[in-house]
Amino acid sequence: MSIVIYGGHDRMERIYIDEAKKHGVKAKVYTYGRNDMTKSIGKSDGIVIFTDTISHKVASTVSKEAKKRNIPVVVCHNSSKTYFKNTIKDMTC
Repeated sequence: MSIVIYGGHDRMERIYIDEAKKHGVKAKVYTYGRNDMTKSIGKSDGIVIFTDTISHKVASTVSKEAKKRNIPVVVCHNSSKTYFKNTIKDMTC
């Protein structure tokens, strides 16, 4: 399983990747908006959006593209390690 994470903190990027790996999930993290967001989604199995650290425009663009591709989106209002752990557990169960 692979996911793409939008938002979060730069200093937490390695933590997000490591926590996902513990649950058998490959993760890519984009802590800021990009010009090619629709390309960065790729063929992922899921998307996590941290709304506390990313703009509404980025979150909206990613959500729309994911809906077109039938990719499930999990919106998190908190980008802490504990909240992310719980989100990954829910996605893999």
